[in-house]
Amino acid sequence: MNASFKPAARPATLPAAARHTLPGLSLVVLVAAALQMGCASLPAPTEQMAVTTAAVASAERAGAVALAPAEMALARDKLARANASMVEEKYERAQMLAEAALVDARLAEAKARNAQAAQAATELREGNRVLRQEMERAAQ
Repeated sequence: MNASFKPAARPATLPAAARHTLPGLSLVVLVAAALQMGCASLPAPTEQMAVTTAAVASAERAGAVALAPAEMALARDKLARANASMVEEKYERAQMLAEAALVDARLAEAKARNAQAAQAATELREGNRVLRQEMERAAQ
């Protein structure tokens, strides 16, 4: 073996005081970054709120209050909670609730229109039945 072999020099290490502050500093930087990301969240979902409000009104005009009351109640409740979240500036929650209310309102409107169509079909069948009876009477 070579007697002049020296182990490689150890890399320079930080003083003990610096080693103790680095984890704390890293934590502060991470927390600051997380807070900044939280502040840069979604903008106010005003367009979604307007679309949902219009959908709830459309469902009401379609008769959903009487023909699909459960779905209509859900849509109204979620829209009210979305409005409250907007006031509290909890925009992500407001967006989620507004989207859910939109789905409920559209379902309520579809059920109402389906019930109206079923009623119209029943009335048409009854009209056809009465017309057939009159035609049979006239043929006799």
